[in-house]
Amino acid sequence: MELRVLNYFVAIVNQHGITRAANHLHISQSTLSRQIQDLEGELGTQLFIRGPRHISLTEDGYFLYNRAQEILALSKTTEDYLIQGKTLAGQLNVGAGENQANQYLLPSFKRLIDAGNGIRINYESLNADQILEGIDRGSLDFGVVSTNESLSDYNTLTLPFEDHWGVAFPADHPFDQRNEIIAADLRGKHLIIPRQLDSSSQLLSYLDEYVDDYQVVATYDMHYNMRAMVKAGLGLALTFDKPLYQSGSIHFRRLQYLQPIRSVLIWRKDHQMTRLGSAFIKEVQESIKEDD
Repeated sequence: MELRVLNYFVAIVNQHGITRAANHLHISQSTLSRQIQDLEGELGTQLFIRGPRHISLTEDGYFLYNRAQEILALSKTTEDYLIQGKTLAGQLNVGAGENQANQYLLPSFKRLIDAGNGIRINYESLNADQILEGIDRGSLDFGVVSTNESLSDYNTLTLPFEDHWGVAFPADHPFDQRNEIIAADLRGKHLIIPRQLDSSSQLLSYLDEYVDDYQVVATYDMHYNMRAMVKAGLGLALTFDKPLYQSGSIHFRRLQYLQPIRSVLIWRKDHQMTRLGSAFIKEVQESIKEDD
């Protein structure tokens, strides 16, 4: 596969058709159609379902579209790195959950943007499983994961805070009169837990040992959806403490005797670090020192 043809393929998807994509790319429609037909022949699969008025992606087409975007982004990052020489430039791809990591990441992003030449930050809200997958396949340069599992396969920088487990509940719930919650308080309750594998494993082990009578009715990736489920009355959510729980319609109490979770900045061991990546690590270390 040539990068040029992958760019053609992505353009067709983004422009919602071959005609608009051809105009966008300034090539003829027949040339673009032939290039895509050749690509389907090369891969031995159909990428588009062609209707009378529009086209849509097949399952293989969706797979290639997602990978093509990653490949083209990596190509652009590599090109920027080589062209810019010693200038601090390019794109930094970082994934993180919704926790106190912003206290260290955001000032680092700002200093890089101020000191560099056209630096762009791609900052994604992801859970730990998605971050590890992105780091492994190269679509992310760095990630912040909340876990107590071993991370020996990655370079790591531990951030100076821990996340504490607790229960999120509607403001009018009886738990609002309590200073803390213990496992026995969860007996017979409908619970909403995170999808992240190591977190859900830790929570289920805890619940099975100390609670026994409970029902997991839903899982969540992002906290916005979790709060919506709690507000709708689906159940109580097991989650980390956050400043937003100090007011509003969803409140929080810590769950006692459950081990807190550390947060770690990770990146691949087997990749040559770019100048931008090295500068980012130094900035995060500086943010940590400033917080001491």
